[in-house]
Amino acid sequence: MSGRITLGAIDAGSNAIRVVVAEMLSDGARVPGGPGVALTRIEAERVPVRLGRGAFTRGELDARTIDEAVAAFVHFRELFDRHGVEIYRAVATSAVRVAQNREVLLHRLYHEAGIELEIIEGEEEARLVRKAVVHAAGAGQPPRGILDLGGGSLEVNLRTGQSWRGYSLPIGTVRLLETFGLSGALGDAEAGMVRRYCATVIQNVLPPRTGDLVTASACGGNADALARILVTPEPAAASPGFELAALERALPDLLGLDVEARMARYGVRRDRAEVIAVAALVFATVGRQLGIQRLEAPGVGIREAVLLELAEAAAEERARAEGAVDKALLTAARTFANRVEHDTSHGERVRVLARSLFQQLRDVHQLPAELGVILELGALLHDVGEVVHTRGHHKHSEYMIRWGRIPGLEGVQREMVALLARCHRKSTSDVRKVIAEAALPKDRRGQLRRLIALLRLADGLDSGHRQRVESLVASRVGNGVVLDLTTRDGPGRDDAQLTRKADLFQEEFGVTLSITVGKALAPPVADRGAPPAPAPGAAAADDPSARAN
Repeated sequence: MSGRITLGAIDAGSNAIRVVVAEMLSDGARVPGGPGVALTRIEAERVPVRLGRGAFTRGELDARTIDEAVAAFVHFRELFDRHGVEIYRAVATSAVRVAQNREVLLHRLYHEAGIELEIIEGEEEARLVRKAVVHAAGAGQPPRGILDLGGGSLEVNLRTGQSWRGYSLPIGTVRLLETFGLSGALGDAEAGMVRRYCATVIQNVLPPRTGDLVTASACGGNADALARILVTPEPAAASPGFELAALERALPDLLGLDVEARMARYGVRRDRAEVIAVAALVFATVGRQLGIQRLEAPGVGIREAVLLELAEAAAEERARAEGAVDKALLTAARTFANRVEHDTSHGERVRVLARSLFQQLRDVHQLPAELGVILELGALLHDVGEVVHTRGHHKHSEYMIRWGRIPGLEGVQREMVALLARCHRKSTSDVRKVIAEAALPKDRRGQLRRLIALLRLADGLDSGHRQRVESLVASRVGNGVVLDLTTRDGPGRDDAQLTRKADLFQEEFGVTLSITVGKALAPPVADRGAPPAPAPGAAAADDPSARAN
């Protein structure tokens, strides 16, 4: 019921193509990927295939660029196959979006690399980047603005209250270089042309500014590179990023150097050195137009969001599949009990109580969610050995579960269910001895001990097999656990018997256990048929105080 799923994400941007392979653990741990999902990055690459070469001026991808992209995707397919990638998503942005011959690329990628490339709109780009940044913020306050600068477009996300609005602007580094014929060092006239263009687009597309953003997130390879170049010497900033003032001070050097000089000065690759100066101009212009004083660089982008959504979808699918498997196992256990003519009335009641304890006391037992069905199976079948003899029935139950025909229950799971049945009786010292001698890994023995503690408590709550306890509410109060029990008959003289098997629970979890017992409260009944209230100043006809004296 646990396992690993390998995921792949490809972001075919205008300046480079990025791929990442990650492994998802579905064991209930929490890591980037959301609740119940753990993601571990296995491999990531950036291939400098410039899909935007000529796309923004000629409106199509040239043959050389298509060949380079296909070669990169063939390599990605080999990477996926080597790591056993089960689910992937490949997305392309503005360069492929505007190319009139994009179908040639899509066709070749599908037939030569076996990868289906999806072209996404600017709004989807903005949404994905927003998801990645908000997720990276975790429990912290997400930024009010997000700028994602790529080779073909600038995605801007603005937050008002808890609502976001995304915009896609035709401002990209490769687009600007090719549209305005820029290369190498940029003079004052060229810089002014870029600034005027960016400001005009911003003023025409973005809503009027109602207040300065002060701090925003900046995404993309250029933002990350600028954060490294403009690093603050003093430890004033808690996260990577740069001040707008520092960026503006560095602009003369960034703009005045040619590509080779930028590579030498800043230690960047050629394709980065070609676009970083115009990227700095864009960030400086947008920052000043929006009133931004600092840009944080969270180091995430489209591919991280794609991975995150793949993991979330896989986790949901796995949860649905595991739910179906759990139901099938319980059905198989019931069929087995019926086949040996065992009455499961008590077992079903204990199963319901055990499941309630498992769900409400997760912070106490700290067991993986997948073990919930093991507990339910043990509760359902713990007394099945009574069909052999009531005396020593726990041993008979163990034997029958271990060797009986219960489809789907195999290996370690079968062993744990059998030992749950064996240990629902006897003293805690006997229980610990049986577990210590079990043919289980050490971590499984510890988990089994906690499951037995829950099962014994649930079994005790159905004292006398009377099915007296209808439901329970578990709460932590100080260093103890309180169970508020709802029974058919309310408090009774034998209430103390309900906790007769709580010894292992208290020892194992280091808590005290207490109970309260009461009947179910009837829901409030609506007051029907009440006469309407009199109008202000009016007297009711049958109100004695309203009659004339």
